[in-house]
Amino acid sequence: MQQNNLLERRKHKRYQVMKNVLVFNSSTFGQIINISKGGLSFRYLAQKDDPPLSVFEIGILNGDNGFYLDKLGCRTITVNDTPPIHPTSSTIIRRTGIQFTDLTPDQNKRLAHFLTNYTTGEAASILTN
Repeated sequence: MQQNNLLERRKHKRYQVMKNVLVFNSSTFGQIINISKGGLSFRYLAQKDDPPLSVFEIGILNGDNGFYLDKLGCRTITVNDTPPIHPTSSTIIRRTGIQFTDLTPDQNKRLAHFLTNYTTGEAASILTN
């Protein structure tokens, strides 16, 4: 029952992306875990003392076909850090869920094109990743 309630809270369906699709901004780049019309989840390498990103812009790049969409306004919704990769290291894998903000009509159109053409299907579950 609890899982159904969590699933129903999503406003938009989440989709898996094709291989070689990255998210980036001026300070980092990462791998998209899943994406929807309203936002995306991605993971990237960070130092455990680095503050999480809060309000920023990102870009999406598909290296296989040259799709490029940048300056997507967003804000952080969730942040989950793994333990350091190695016991003597401060490098972690940070998973961040973001919500898109203030997208232009052109950005919305291009994002819809991306979802139609560069995703591989609905994400299996929001509870696993």
